[in-house]
Amino acid sequence: MAWQLQYTSAESGPTGRAGFQVTAETPGLPPVLRERSLPFLVYQPPPDASSSEMPVSMAYGREVLARCVYLGQDYSGRYGNFLGHAVLLGEGDLVGLRPIEFWGASWWADQPVPGDLPSLEPSPGPFLDPESLVAWLASLGPDAFVRLGGLLESVRLFLTRGHGRLVLISPDVSEIVRWIAVISFSLPWASAIRVSFVTYTGDPASSGQVIAGTTPDVWIPPDIDATVIRLDEPPAPVRTGRFAGTVAGFWRRGDLDGLDALGELGDDPETAAALLALCRGDHTVSPEEQLAIAGLAADGLPDWAWRRLGSQAALLTHDLASVVAVHAVEGAARCVSLALRDPALPLPVRLPPPGYASALGAEATAVLRSALTPAQVSGVARVADACALPVDPAEVESAAARTIPGNQEEAVAELSRVPSGWREPMIAGYVAGLEAAPGEISPTLCGLLAGSPRDWRRAPRTGVRVLGWQNAHGGRDRVDVTVELMDQAFGVFREQVLPGMWTGQPLPGEISRLVDLLGPRIDASPTLGELPGRAFVKAGLADGAVLDLAERVRDGLPGFPADDAEATLIAARLPSAPTPVEAAIAIDRLTELTREGNADLAVLTRTTAAKVLSTRDPRFRSAVAKAVTDATRRWLIPEWLKPRRTRDQRMALLEIAIRMRAAGVIEPRLDAWARSEINNWGPFSSVEARFKQDAELAAGLRELAGQRRRLFGRGDR
Repeated sequence: MAWQLQYTSAESGPTGRAGFQVTAETPGLPPVLRERSLPFLVYQPPPDASSSEMPVSMAYGREVLARCVYLGQDYSGRYGNFLGHAVLLGEGDLVGLRPIEFWGASWWADQPVPGDLPSLEPSPGPFLDPESLVAWLASLGPDAFVRLGGLLESVRLFLTRGHGRLVLISPDVSEIVRWIAVISFSLPWASAIRVSFVTYTGDPASSGQVIAGTTPDVWIPPDIDATVIRLDEPPAPVRTGRFAGTVAGFWRRGDLDGLDALGELGDDPETAAALLALCRGDHTVSPEEQLAIAGLAADGLPDWAWRRLGSQAALLTHDLASVVAVHAVEGAARCVSLALRDPALPLPVRLPPPGYASALGAEATAVLRSALTPAQVSGVARVADACALPVDPAEVESAAARTIPGNQEEAVAELSRVPSGWREPMIAGYVAGLEAAPGEISPTLCGLLAGSPRDWRRAPRTGVRVLGWQNAHGGRDRVDVTVELMDQAFGVFREQVLPGMWTGQPLPGEISRLVDLLGPRIDASPTLGELPGRAFVKAGLADGAVLDLAERVRDGLPGFPADDAEATLIAARLPSAPTPVEAAIAIDRLTELTREGNADLAVLTRTTAAKVLSTRDPRFRSAVAKAVTDATRRWLIPEWLKPRRTRDQRMALLEIAIRMRAAGVIEPRLDAWARSEINNWGPFSSVEARFKQDAELAAGLRELAGQRRRLFGRGDR
C-alpha cells in the first residue's frame, strides 16, 4: 500500500496558514517521505500555452510518483496555481511495473480533496502498453528507430556511469510520455526503476531527473549539462552499442517476446543484449562480451536461457561455457572441446556424459593431427584420460614424434603432466621423432628416456645417446653399456658415444671382460680396437697380468687388437731370445705389427726392444742388425744412436758399425756416426788397443780411419 499527499495553494491549510502547502495526506505519513516528495511538486506553465493547453506533468524518482496539473487561479485570484498529487510507494508497489505505466491512472486527483487521504494500491493506467507503442513507432517511420537507438544509448550510458541527463523537447507532451514509455519497456525492470523522469518541466536546467520533458517555448541554456533532443526535428545518427541496436530492432519488428526475454536477463542492458544475441545464435558476440555474460550468469539465469545457451554451445568461450556447463551438458562438452585445443584451459567441474565421448574423441584426434608442440599433445592426453575419450594411442605417439624436434625441454616438462596410461605412447613418440630428426639430444631428455626401459635396437640413433647418458650419469658400468652398443643394430651410431665413454684409461680387467663378452666383435669398433693397446701402454711391459691379457687378446681377437697384443708380447719376451737370428725374426715381426695400430704402443715396444738388444754383446747385436730388414734398421739404429751413451756403449756401437761394414751391410746413419766418432776421438790409442786383438775389427777400424790417423803407432805424415 502507498501513502498519498496533495499539494496546492490554499487560503487556509491544515496549519491555518495561506499559500502553497500540503493540504491532505494519508494519516501516519512519515515526515521523511513527505520531505522526499516535495521536490517533485513544482509546476511552471509553458510560456506560450493557453490555460486549456497546460500539459500534465508526471514525475518519478526515489520511490515517489508525482503528478501536477494546472488549476489556474488560486483562492486569491492569482494565476499559477496547480495541484500536486504525490504517491509514496511502499515495498512491492512497483514490482513488475514501469513507473510510466501509471500515466493516466484513474486514481490521480485533478482537484484538491479535503480531509485525510486513504492508503492507495496503485494500478497502472489504460493508455500505455507495448502493443500500442509498437504501432505508434511504426507510424513515425524509419527515423523513429534511429531516434530510439540514440535515446537508449544515452540512457544506457547513464545506467553504466551513474550520471548524465536527457532532455526531450516536444510541443506535444504526450509524445514525450510515449518515448519515456518506450525507453522504460526497453529496459529490464530493475534498470527501468533506476531511471527517474518528468514528462514536463518548465525548468529543465535545474530538474534532477534523468529524463526531463519540456516544450519548445521553454528557454534552455546552451551550457546545460544534458543531451538535448528536439523530437520535432529529424534524428541525428548516433553510434550505439549492442543493447540500443538490439532493442530498436525488437520494436521495429514488433518482437515483444524479445523485449520480455531481455528483461529477464539482469539489469545490465548491454550484457543482457549480448546474452540474448548469443542465445539466438549471433556469432558476433565478442570474447569480452562473453566474459561479461559469464559474470552475469554467475548470479543465475532463467531456465530457458540456460537451454538456449546450451544449444549455442559452439559459439561459447571457455569462461562462459564453464558457467553453462553446470546447467547444460552442452556447455560441459564445449569446455572439453576448447580444452583439447588449449592445454592451459581447465576442464569443467561437470564433465559431459558418455554420449559425447565419440564426437569429442574425433575432435581430440583432429587436434593431435595438427598439434605443433608437446604441450598440445600432453593436453589432449590429459583431457582424453579425464573424460574417457576414445583416442588411439598411436595418434598420440605420432603427434609426439612430430612435435619433439626443437621442443626437447618442453617435451620433458610435459611428460610429467601426462597421466600414467599415456606416458608410453608419448615416450614412444618422442623416440620416433628423435630417431627421424638427426641432431643432439639434450641431457635432460636423455635422462628422461633412460628411465623408460626399452629395446634401443629399434631406435639406434637415439639409443646410443641414451646408453651413453646411462654410463655418464646413470651409474651403468661402461663395459656393460659397451657390450649392448656392439649389437649390429647400432652400426655406425655407436662411435658417436664410445670415444667419450672410454676417454678414461681402460683397466686390464675391463679389457678382459670385453674379450670374454664380445670376442672378435671388438674389432668392429675403432674405439674398442684401441683399448688393448692403451692398456698395454699404461701398464707397461713388465706387468705379468698385462702379458696374460696380451696373450688372450692375441689368441682371441683379430685385427689391430691382436697385432698390438703380439707386439707387446714380442717386446716383453725379447730378452729371452737365444740367438741373433731369433731376435732378428722377432723384431722384424715387431716392425710389421707396429706399422699401424696404437702409435704410443709402437713407440713403447720399439724403444723397449732397442733397449733390450742394447744389453747384448756387440757381436750379438751386429748379427741382429745384419739380419733384420731395412725397415727394422730404420728405427732400430736411431734408437741405439740416441744421445747420452757411455764410453762402453760408444765402443760397442763402433764395433757394430765395423762388423756390419765387414759383412757388406752399411747402415748410412751408423756408418756416418762411426766415421765422425773416430775422427773426433781424442785418445785414439785406446780404440786401437781395444780392437788390436781382433784382426777383423782392426782392419775395419783402419778402413774407417783412412790416412788421417796413425794406426797402431805407424803411418805416413
